[in-house]
Amino acid sequence: MTFFVLAAVTVSFSRFSGGLAMVWVANALLAGRLVVTPERLWRPWLASCGIASALATGLFGLGWFAAIPMAIVNVAEAVAAGLLMRRISIAFWPDDTLEWIAGYYIGIGLIIPLASGGVATLVATFTSNVDSIDNFTHWIIGHSLGLMACLPVFRFIYWRASRGRSFLPSAQTWQTAVMVLGSFALLTAGVFVFDMRPLLVFPLLFLVVGAAVLDEAMIAAMPVLLIAIGGTMTALGLGPIAQMDFAFGDRIQFFQLYVGITVLAGLPVSCERSRRIAEIQRMQERLQRLEGLEPSRF
Repeated sequence: MTFFVLAAVTVSFSRFSGGLAMVWVANALLAGRLVVTPERLWRPWLASCGIASALATGLFGLGWFAAIPMAIVNVAEAVAAGLLMRRISIAFWPDDTLEWIAGYYIGIGLIIPLASGGVATLVATFTSNVDSIDNFTHWIIGHSLGLMACLPVFRFIYWRASRGRSFLPSAQTWQTAVMVLGSFALLTAGVFVFDMRPLLVFPLLFLVVGAAVLDEAMIAAMPVLLIAIGGTMTALGLGPIAQMDFAFGDRIQFFQLYVGITVLAGLPVSCERSRRIAEIQRMQERLQRLEGLEPSRF
């Protein structure tokens, strides 16, 4: 259901040129679910999301002729992203964060959207009158930024849920979370009220600094707030991005690019923090074992 809602909203809202959607986050949702689910249990998720994708395309997108091919492409893209994230996490996380980030950027942010975009463009060529280059460009930007910006958030939510834990901040940090996230929301709203593009750097810096000192729940909430507040205000014609001398669709994709850059700027900091925490925990465990092996003096 959530996949269908995301797909339907983005398809009906972001097909500004009449071709492929210029914003797409539904595949990040499915990929995030697959990352934390054993591969033998993937089939129900793939089937349900494939049906949801076909319905969204048939009802709001390119039509029923393209519904099944586009559903296959979307599901295949999410599967590829989920598999790759699982592989690089097993191989590199948390000790080799630089390699993990490189695999994430190149594989999920570039190679997978390029491959899926080529197939999707072929489908769109026969079902729309939009230029193939435009369709390909819209797909690459929308899907690449959607995966890179939103996959970490959805993976965190499903990872917490799979362990019976809430993705919300813990009770011990609730007051801090309200203060931090409230400040971030006010800052974001203030930035998108004024037509001053240099102010866009402040939400980015806030997230980067927060990634170094805050827990994952608060970090994961910041992109959601940025999309909800900044995206809504941009769509309503407010803020520095909405005043750019571009077509409306290009302004929305620029906002998506801004969110993607903001998330990617904080991701390396968050990864390094996780690596250091894991290293400290291992050192503490080793010390405890060594203390247990020491002979008693009494």
